[in-house]
Amino acid sequence: MRSTILRYLLKAWTLPFLGALIFYGGLLMAYEVVGVSKEIFAMGAPFRWLVPLLALSLPDNLGLVLPMASVLGGLMGMQHLSEGSEMVAAQGLGVGMRALVKPWLILAGILLVLASANAHLVVPWANATQRGAQNQMLEEARTRFLRPGSAPWFPPSAPGDAVWMAPDGQVHLMEVNRDTVQHLVARSLEWSPGEGTGGNATISLTLKDLKGSVFHRKDQSIVHMQEAEHRYAFSAPQAPRLLKPTDARYMTTPQLLAQPGFETTVEFIRRLSLPVASCGLLLLGVALGLGHPRFQKGGAILKSLGVILVYYLMLKYFENQILSAKSTALFPRFALLALPWIFLGAGLLLLRRRLHPHQANRIYRFLPMKAVLRLEAFGQECSKTCWSSLRKPLDKFKMSLEAKRSARPSRGVLARWTRGLWWRNWGGVMGTFLALSLLIEYASLAGDLAKNKVSILIFFKYWVWNLPPFLSVVLPLAFLLGGVLSLSDAAVSREWVALRAGGASLVQWCRSGWRAWGGVLILTFVLQVLVAPFAYRQQDRLYHQILARPTSEYKSKPWLHLGATGVVWHLEGNLRWGFPLKPAGEAPVLLCWSRGEARSAALPWGGLTWVDGPMASRLFPSEALRRSSYAEDTATLDLVSWQAWAPDPERATILWTRLLNWLAGPVLLFAMLPYAFPSPRGGRGTALGLSLVAGLVFMGLQALFSGAAKAGDLPAAWGVLCPILLLFGFGLLRLERLRT
Repeated sequence: MRSTILRYLLKAWTLPFLGALIFYGGLLMAYEVVGVSKEIFAMGAPFRWLVPLLALSLPDNLGLVLPMASVLGGLMGMQHLSEGSEMVAAQGLGVGMRALVKPWLILAGILLVLASANAHLVVPWANATQRGAQNQMLEEARTRFLRPGSAPWFPPSAPGDAVWMAPDGQVHLMEVNRDTVQHLVARSLEWSPGEGTGGNATISLTLKDLKGSVFHRKDQSIVHMQEAEHRYAFSAPQAPRLLKPTDARYMTTPQLLAQPGFETTVEFIRRLSLPVASCGLLLLGVALGLGHPRFQKGGAILKSLGVILVYYLMLKYFENQILSAKSTALFPRFALLALPWIFLGAGLLLLRRRLHPHQANRIYRFLPMKAVLRLEAFGQECSKTCWSSLRKPLDKFKMSLEAKRSARPSRGVLARWTRGLWWRNWGGVMGTFLALSLLIEYASLAGDLAKNKVSILIFFKYWVWNLPPFLSVVLPLAFLLGGVLSLSDAAVSREWVALRAGGASLVQWCRSGWRAWGGVLILTFVLQVLVAPFAYRQQDRLYHQILARPTSEYKSKPWLHLGATGVVWHLEGNLRWGFPLKPAGEAPVLLCWSRGEARSAALPWGGLTWVDGPMASRLFPSEALRRSSYAEDTATLDLVSWQAWAPDPERATILWTRLLNWLAGPVLLFAMLPYAFPSPRGGRGTALGLSLVAGLVFMGLQALFSGAAKAGDLPAAWGVLCPILLLFGFGLLRLERLRT
């Protein structure tokens, strides 16, 4: 019997563990796909590099996913056994602590060997190979942005820089930063790859026979340059990583031991602790899943997420203590090593506690019987008094509601009920998103608020103005979750069964609530097309006020190439710097224009003072080009004019996203219809979980295709429509499985 129980528990825990490995691994790989695709598109490399780069990132992601999958797999496996009363039967046969620990030891041993081999052997090799692959990809991509006569290239890692190669081979190097503005022209150029900090690839440009001008913004001085050779380096764009790429990530374990330091210490401890964490979190998941069948009502994903967040937050806290050199003591190092053992001990204690008989009240057992009886009598008297004082107002309120309900006409009952159901569920989802937005924004800006002594009212004003851009992203996902919750709520409560028995079809039911979901669609469209651009200007101003310092971060590239005038403009709020793409002597070396001014200022080649330049109406033929600072705060109609005068794939993608993104919510709901009608006993958890996964998949597809469109590899309209059409096709394929 012991061997049978051992095999049964191993199977019950292993299968959910593999499913959790696919679930969390899929989420991390989706995040990796978005980051790697952005890197490829920004560099102009062929899309075929996506597969090898993703394959080389698998070991890193596996090291992070194993602890996550362990806690979810153990929790789901044991929870399934508890819900089916199998653990109650097993305990009746004498199964106790020893019988549960033995299969855990077997699985923990396998996980320990697998995770240790991955951390010490596979991860360093994969990271080093990935660095070599990035250099090869950079070599292959250089012909795209260093081709004579091609469009100017704006390095993603240096938003203030631009490079353009003229048809005759001359190279224009343009740079704008906080201190200087420079325009350099070279007769020829040599390109060579390099390597920066953390193994990041760099692009080194050697300019030959160079001349140009540099304007120093602090003292308003002008310097003319002439050099035989000038070297310039750009960092290649890096995909976002869950683990920051450092030099220690590429070292083997013996090399880490031979080179002591903050980064090597953190990396070495991480390679030791993550395998042990997989074992400890597996036991903690088993302990969390064990319980009485009556009280096991799902929630495995939420419980596992809570454990994972606590572990990784503590892990990052102690790692940051070491990396920032805030503490030279040994405590953070010992804490990092002890952290997985603490979770392992918590799992053992919790499992031991769950196997003990249930005790109804843990406080009353320490009191005498007379005291317990008096406390219970006192509690009953208090509850009776409170209820009698609240009963009369509640009865009056109930009678007023019944009177209003009876006064309403009987027509439109289905529509009113559907609208109420929709607004209740959609409002709950939106409330959750708004609360998360407030918490995240406050957590990210709390340090700056305290440091710069900014009023909390300024923060709330910033948060309110930041809502329209945030809601334009969140509303499609809220439409999906609100719709799925409404449909599944009616299915679980058997109200949908009653509607079907009354002759109502799904189309009639959805049509009866068109005012509710139609209002949400109109709100989404108005927010994206009209309100979000205006709100962006206000929140950007308040954001700089909170930070109390200028920032160099841009959501879209701050450059405007007007081919009709032959000038590349750098957009800097109300100030614009122009770089004429013409040979020396045919045009000024620099142009400067402030928004609202009728005429620009020009710096001639060899000149030491600014002179009057061309009229603003000549430099910017359309009024829309002179009205806004960036693409994000440009009105939708003005953005159409921008595209007519200065076509750019990134701005075209922003424009089509505003016009078409309102379709994402209904298409997402259509794709999830087969999963939105669970059985009454099944509950809404599965439908909600699948909807969350579908929303994350859609956001990943959206980032992938929009990245390709912004890089110019896809037409902008197709970059926005492709994720929507893919989900619509998936919904059509699954429509035959819809069982209402």
